[in-house]
Formats: sequence, structure tokens, C-alpha cells
Amino acid sequence: MLDRFRSIAVGLSLIVLVGLLALYFIVQIGGGEDIFGGKEGNLPPVEFNELDYVPENNGYLLCPPDVCGTAIADGVSPEFPVDAGQLRQLLIDFADSNPTIATFRFDLVANQFDFTERLPGQTFPAVVTVKIIPVSAYSSTAAIYSRQPVGDSDKADHADRVNRWLRIILTATGAPEA
Repeated sequence: MLDRFRSIAVGLSLIVLVGLLALYFIVQIGGGEDIFGGKEGNLPPVEFNELDYVPENNGYLLCPPDVCGTAIADGVSPEFPVDAGQLRQLLIDFADSNPTIATFRFDLVANQFDFTERLPGQTFPAVVTVKIIPVSAYSSTAAIYSRQPVGDSDKADHADRVNRWLRIILTATGAPEA
């Protein structure tokens, strides 16, 4: 009786093991997206002129006047004493040099960039969208929107994130902090 039970347990274990190995190989060759989802995600790009945001939302938005349409921003983005190309380069250098930040979407034509930032202790990353807007040949500004589409987040965390990014970029441009 014990031998029969042992034989059945070994047989079932082998069947489960073969099934798991098959699933592993299916995922490794790229066929597991239907089962587990893709690596890219499906976060749509932010349209700042159509953004539906109020300060009570769980996120943080800094936006220059007349850029964010009907959205009520948490504050006005500062003006940087560099042109849009230099501001873009400073932003990209900051993101590339920071190990907690990854580039999610890079739209050079629209001058809009999405980054994910996962700080230590966070389960899910926050998404920071930055749209660089030229003001003149020697100055520019940016609309900055921080939010966390998945998981719990706190408005204060988003405000701290945006203000930290602004301090670093303002320091790099040589502008006084706001």
C-alpha cells in the first residue's frame, strides 16, 4: 500500500515538474505575455492640455500657466535660465545618473519624458512625466506630474519627489531655488 502511494506521489511530482519546466521555457522564449503580461506595461502618455487633475488627487502637478488646460495644478513650475535643449540634457543626465530612476518613455518630438522611480522600501514605482516647454531662446520651463498608478502612495511623497528633482535641476542650471 505504501509503495503504491509512493509511486503515485512520484508520478504526480514528475508531471507537475514537467509542466512547470514547459511553462518556464514558454515564458523564456517570449510566449508568456498572454499568461503573465508584458514587460512594457500599458501606461498611456499624459496629455497635459487634456489632463483631468485637481489638488485633491493623489499625485503632484507643477505646471506653467496655460499649459495644463482645465487641470488645477498644485503649483507653478519655475522658469529655468537655460534653453529647452539644455534643460532636456540636464534632466536626462540626472535620470541616467540616478540608480532609482529608469526611463519609461522618451518622446523627443513632443519634448515629453516618462520616468519610473522606485525608492528603497517601495513596492511599486512612481511615474514622473516631464514636458519641457521653451519660453525664449535662453529660458525654458517644464510641466512635471508625479503619480503612482499602482499601489498606495501619499501626496506628500509625490511633492517631495518633484521638489527634490527641481532642486537638483535648478542647482545644475545655476538658478536660485524657488
